Amino acid sequence: MKKTSPFKALEEFEEEIKAFANTHHAHFKEHAKRVSDYFEMSCYNMIVHYYENLGFKMEAQNLINGDFRYKCSPSGLLQNFSYFKGSKNVDKEEIIIYVFHNATVQSSHDDRVFTTPDIVVSRIKDPLITRDYYTTKKRLSYIDHSNVITFCESKHLIPFPELMITFIGTVNELKPECLSDDGCPDDAGHIAPSLMMSGTLSKPCKRIKDSLENRYYVNFFSDLFDDPISTTFSIIGMEYITMLDDKKETPIENNNDKNAVTHGDCTDSLNGDS
Repeated sequence: MKKTSPFKALEEFEEEIKAFANTHHAHFKEHAKRVSDYFEMSCYNMIVHYYENLGFKMEAQNLINGDFRYKCSPSGLLQNFSYFKGSKNVDKEEIIIYVFHNATVQSSHDDRVFTTPDIVVSRIKDPLITRDYYTTKKRLSYIDHSNVITFCESKHLIPFPELMITFIGTVNELKPECLSDDGCPDDAGHIAPSLMMSGTLSKPCKRIKDSLENRYYVNFFSDLFDDPISTTFSIIGMEYITMLDDKKETPIENNNDKNAVTHGDCTDSLNGDS
């Protein structure tokens, strides 16, 4: 398998994101300086692409003077940034979703606890507002836990064990049902909570990935600089992605099976590499 560096030039990201925005009849206004911000935007686009492959009609919303404005930090009110609306008919019923960037989410266990995943898929477009979060009367916009469908975290780094284990804690806080045996009721193919990483998995991290994906309704994506739209998030690649109610179990590591494929990294099956 090809090993990919978790580093990429800003110019490459800019061109990729501009092309994505143009496809959705919007413009991209450069407002990020860090490569990690561009990687996060790229991951957001991958999730939009995932839903397009599911048959959702994805439309850019809340453009600012024609520009798609990504929310590159947890601060700021959601209504001041752009997002995608998705619609699809399932069994004669229209399903509507909203894909937000850096949306604050309410805990499933305690209404006073919040955290901000990088990508959130919501049932509602209008966030709730509280003035009780900060020591000042500053407003916090958030999605209440009952309207959170799923979420993803993006990390521009080489995977390490503590990062992967900690992610399960976030799943427990926001979507605890994904840690159960049955997952979440779902008839739309929503992606399970996912950790999206730019770097390559080491052997210890590969074991952690396999173990956690077999136990829970989660995904661990790596090597996301290696053309993920044509591999991991392609129509074929999506067959290996765990959904809220459909776990794609990972084969247990077997050094004698050079053709084993894992659902979080389908590059091997597409390219015929070991």
